[in-house]
Parts: sequence; C-alpha cells; structure tokens
Amino acid sequence: MTNDVKLSLIVTYRQRENHLKTFMKWWETDRAKKICDLCEIILVEVDVSPSEWIQEYFYRDNFQYLHLENGGVFHKTKALNMGLLRSKGQYIAAFDVDLIPISDTLLKHLQMAQLSPQLLITGYRVMSDLEMIDDFNTSMDFSSNIITDTYVAPEDKETALWKHLIRKERFGVVPLFERQRLLKIGGWDEKFIGWGGEDQDIIERYLESGRYLCRSPELVYLHLSHPPNPGWNEPHLVEQNRKYYYAKKKPGF
Repeated sequence: MTNDVKLSLIVTYRQRENHLKTFMKWWETDRAKKICDLCEIILVEVDVSPSEWIQEYFYRDNFQYLHLENGGVFHKTKALNMGLLRSKGQYIAAFDVDLIPISDTLLKHLQMAQLSPQLLITGYRVMSDLEMIDDFNTSMDFSSNIITDTYVAPEDKETALWKHLIRKERFGVVPLFERQRLLKIGGWDEKFIGWGGEDQDIIERYLESGRYLCRSPELVYLHLSHPPNPGWNEPHLVEQNRKYYYAKKKPGF
C-alpha cells in the first residue's frame, strides 16, 4: 500500500458480478494508471459469506477487501462506515460498483477537490443500457461508441431539479469528502437501510459550517444498467428511507 493515498474509494457490493468485473477491468486501463498510485480501492462485500475470487483479485497494492456478513436487506450505510474506518485517503468517496469514469474524470475530480477545500465537488452521470463492458480499448470519452446510447440520469430530470433548486435538497454524483470532516460528523447514518436518502443526508450534514456544493459538468460517470435489486430497493424500503430523510431534514418538510 502506498503511503501517499489521496483518495479512498469505498465500493459496496453484493452479487453484481458483471459490474464488478467491468470495474476491475477499468482499473487495468491506461486511464486508471494516471490515478492508481493516488488511490486505494476498498471493496466491502455485504453477503452471507465472502467470495474467494474477489478476495484473490483484491490481494494487491492499493486494494482492500472487507466482508460484512449480512444475508438480509442490503445495509449500504453500515458497509460504507466499515470502509471509512479502514480508509487512509485524504478524501473519501462512496463509489457505486456500476459507475465507470468517462475519460480522465476521476483524476480531474481529485484535482478539483484539492483546489477547493470549501467546496464539496461532485459530478454527473449518464445512464447506459449496457450492463457490462468487455473491451476498454476505445478511448472511453465522448466520441466512444460505448456511450452513444445514453440518457440523462433521474436526478437531472425536471421534477428532481425542482427539489434541488427550490426545496434545497442536495445531490451530486461521487462527492469527494474530506476524511477528517466525514469522521467528525459521524459518517453515514446507519438508520438508512436499503436504498435511498442516505446520500442526500450525508451531503447536507457535511455542508454545514460554511461549505458549499459544486456540481461540475467536467466530471461525468457512466452508469451501467441493472435490474431491480432484491433486498435493497423494494418500494417499502425506499418509502421508509424517504420518510426518515424528510423527518430528519425538517418536521413537516
């Protein structure tokens, strides 16, 4: 492990093999080599038992593998906090296993964060119909066929933008948090279980005391397709988390 880690990516995972294999392949590309020495990747597998093939892959410099025993509802916030406590980077990002940086996005993202300590720098995502990418020989930029069939992410549709602009809800893709401040505010709220709300909640808590959110169109991540996740984003779990989020935000909001 390098002693000069600037960015820790915490990847939570359960039974999304196609996405994880694509993620692993990206880290073998020339694009990844530009930032690999500055990063550590902490994968937290949330499942009944650990996957040996993943452990073998992650047994290398700048990679960590952790296992959170859990066969029930996917407890992402608990897994993120587990990764946070093992992290060494100056900056921390919760990095979804279905995201792939376009071009030099990840390197630019870190550079912007280092230049702007009072800003929480976040990016955007474009949604793809692809579930897996087998070949990264293309340039993986805006001229690539890989991102030809894409569409705008839900958080940038009109109804979501109304929440951002009028109701002051905060969201951004791959926010880079300063590790010490993240620890100071207690990390992710583990009362969020399943999908939804935990990302907005931590951004809003982090932004207190004179910090501001900045979403940059220079930072674009490709979001790979996947079917609904059993034990994670069923409607009753989403509703439960949204109610908890709004109760925390402001009574009657």
